[in-house]
Amino acid sequence: MKLSRRALIASALTAGAGGAAFTALSPSLRVAFNAAKTHGATTHSRDILVVVFLRFGSDGLQMVAPAEDGDYQDNRPTIAVRSSGDNPGIHIGALDRVPFFFSPHIPELKPLYDAGHLAVVHAVGLPTHTRSHFESQDMMERGVTENTGPLNGGWVARHLMAHDLGLAPLAAIASAADVQASLRGYGGAVAIPDVTQFNVTGGDFNLNVIEALNKGSEPHAAGVRATIGMIRSVRESLKHITEGYTTSQDYPTGEFATSMRSIANLVKMDTGMEVATVDFSGWDHHYKMNTYFPGHAQQLSKTLAAFWEDMKDYQHRLTVVTMTEFGRRLQENTAGGTDHGAGSFMFVLGGAVNGGKIYGRWPGLKPNQLREGDLAITTDLRQVLQEVLVKRRQESNLHAVFPSLGYEPLGMLNGLSSAESLSLPRT
Repeated sequence: MKLSRRALIASALTAGAGGAAFTALSPSLRVAFNAAKTHGATTHSRDILVVVFLRFGSDGLQMVAPAEDGDYQDNRPTIAVRSSGDNPGIHIGALDRVPFFFSPHIPELKPLYDAGHLAVVHAVGLPTHTRSHFESQDMMERGVTENTGPLNGGWVARHLMAHDLGLAPLAAIASAADVQASLRGYGGAVAIPDVTQFNVTGGDFNLNVIEALNKGSEPHAAGVRATIGMIRSVRESLKHITEGYTTSQDYPTGEFATSMRSIANLVKMDTGMEVATVDFSGWDHHYKMNTYFPGHAQQLSKTLAAFWEDMKDYQHRLTVVTMTEFGRRLQENTAGGTDHGAGSFMFVLGGAVNGGKIYGRWPGLKPNQLREGDLAITTDLRQVLQEVLVKRRQESNLHAVFPSLGYEPLGMLNGLSSAESLSLPRT
């Protein structure tokens, strides 16, 4: 069959808003490349930020458990983390004089916590009343609540567009099949589930054909050639990175580990990547918590530890944040699982983290301290994100990112500037 120029380009290229040329690189990869924009040099004055979304409601009371609390034990008779006995939790300290324990399935995170690189935020979340996965995820990624007025794009995209940062073409990476809502609105976002598969659909043959069909002087053709050049540059860099590469063997199997290893490769290529968003799904443990939660927790722990070691030359300018749309109800259900709740946890990992500590305010687990049977939210998740952006990403225009929220840092990060020098409004 003869493949016409029109048919080939139609299958590989579609027009995008704002003058950007969108190149479909594979069934699960799309680059948005604005050929008209001149990108500045890579800067190291801002941290590399990796945002990990634990999708479908990770149970914070299982991951970081108040294991000696009588109300916790009474409400979870078959699934609760224990402080002693067989396979006990890992004690990490106290919040408001309540002892907390890591799940026994995340031992790799304890050394990072003890070394001061990892901090925990508990009873954290977005102050909404929905228990819908998709409504909660959408609001969290856009950085809004039901009471926030109209606001375009995701919170990461708004941060990237708040200033002229001179970002490189691969500055914003979505390690997923498509760009997540938190990055939508930023036209330079690139969806790359696995950088080792970075290519157009059909591989090198189609890459060469597309290049041959775009030798003209038209702006569209120039954009296509620039994107192809970027693909080839990344693939050539990948060859050098992977030669003699040994730390990848420490990553566990699974899509989350593949995504984080891909992010590590992009960092080491010095592509100018500054922000990456990563999904880790499957936390909706309505039944058989003791069967299904351990594997997910182990993959999270082993992957974060492997990624941290992999990034040993970049740890001083790296911040990793985990979030989840909501936690789970305090009381286990009749299927040995937990249903949709409210407050949960966040991990913050990085070279500038004041770790080895649990942040937030513990609301307690007495019936009158719960929110409709859920762990109450005492820290707005956006406060954590604000502190990361201000202290590690030089954000001075928080109103453009989270317009309805004053600045209230928890003190979990050292770094670039404070609210005083930036004149940020406080609540």
